[in-house]
Amino acid sequence: MPRPIRFLPVLGLAVLLIGSHASALPEFSARTGERCQSCHVNPAGRGMRTPSGASYGRDDLPVPAWKKALELDSIDTGIAPMINIGTDVRTLYFFNEIDNTGSFFQMEGNLYLDFRLNKKFRICFSKGLYQGFELFGLARVLPAQGYIKVGKFVPAYGMRIDDHNAFIRGGRYSNAFNRSIPNGYPMGLRFGERSEDTGIELGISPSVFTFNVGMFNGSPGGGISGTTGTKNYAFVARGEALIPSDFINITVGGSFYNQKNPTIGGKTQFYGAFGSLSLGGNLTLISEVDWAITQVQNREVTGRMFYNELYYEITRGLNLLVGYEFYDPDINLENGVVSTINVGASFYPMSGVEMRPIYRINKEKPVEITNNELNIMLHFYL
Repeated sequence: MPRPIRFLPVLGLAVLLIGSHASALPEFSARTGERCQSCHVNPAGRGMRTPSGASYGRDDLPVPAWKKALELDSIDTGIAPMINIGTDVRTLYFFNEIDNTGSFFQMEGNLYLDFRLNKKFRICFSKGLYQGFELFGLARVLPAQGYIKVGKFVPAYGMRIDDHNAFIRGGRYSNAFNRSIPNGYPMGLRFGERSEDTGIELGISPSVFTFNVGMFNGSPGGGISGTTGTKNYAFVARGEALIPSDFINITVGGSFYNQKNPTIGGKTQFYGAFGSLSLGGNLTLISEVDWAITQVQNREVTGRMFYNELYYEITRGLNLLVGYEFYDPDINLENGVVSTINVGASFYPMSGVEMRPIYRINKEKPVEITNNELNIMLHFYL
């Protein structure tokens, strides 16, 4: 692997000083045996936290000794009797081997607002620093803890991990990495940053199961494009079973996305399976595999992607992670196959603060590119 050794002392020092615990939302769900909606106002996960989610972030993640010394006497996120506020701020230092350059990047600055209209209805708003936003009305009026959601938001598909660079979300934005994928092929699925779509979603959670179905315009990230009439709506479905126990928590599920594309007589279709396994709350594995059928140069191609991460909690607030992801944009071609091995850590020293170093070993076929990466992220959350 090209020149990885020079980074090992840096990574080793980062691990010793910073520790680990990756904050992918499915990992928390797997550890606790709780659904996403237990910790987030959005039933599909991500964004504004519920009181339970805020308490988990304050009480169960940080290093106990530092938490006790630095925590506030009380935390109230209400800014008015029926309005709550939240935020996620992530700043990244990025270094790439391809040209030996590094940069600081403000990768996230999200503000969340939760307007409670009554016991059953609320309005949720999320706005980041860059393009894109989520705004939807949420009505918890269906049986089995069910809901109806209407507005502009990212459809419920897959595991909803927090790394928008993953192929199972939006894929890489780095030009250095994009060179290894043939021109015209997608970098990932339609569920990364700036992938909000306008439509309606329904969900229910009977017993250990959760089912979501939705219909959208099929124009992710489009501003006022929804004002143009369409007959080619995107249909999304997701289902999972979360089976908790005293020692083992298991999750299995699947997702489906379909939209016709009559312009070239084809379609955009994603389908896949995901799951997690957590043992004793210390060792957690999350995985997802997806197939993507898209249009490239007026022909239909099928791609395949795989995401896998293993977390080990050394002690409260200190965890390690090893991950592997793979993307073949066209299973009928040899060119463009890429994969990444992630080795890293994340540390919650105190309430509302996370630090996460990740070293990414990038591999490409048939031509290897010297483009390994070192990422160090600082995350503030409320």
